[in-house]
Amino acid sequence: MNSLASTLPANVARANFYQMLDEVGEYLRRFIITHRGKARAVVMPLDEVEGWEETREILSNKKLMRDIRQAEKDRQAGRVYPLEQVIKELGIDL
Repeated sequence: MNSLASTLPANVARANFYQMLDEVGEYLRRFIITHRGKARAVVMPLDEVEGWEETREILSNKKLMRDIRQAEKDRQAGRVYPLEQVIKELGIDL
């Protein structure tokens, strides 16, 4: 099986759709589909799409982003606790 180009015109993508799905599933490849010379769609692994959706959700949550920025400032300033101390204080048995 020859590997497909990463960018394909729609008619070539249609003719090779099942091969594209195999390469996406097995090799985590992404394909850009063009129509009339313009990029119109992407075929990519579902896990990658879900990851992007989760990232978009996080980035759109202003409170969560504020908390993340504050946590990074705290980390840089050394205001952190060792995991062992947190486990002990919370009384967690591992």
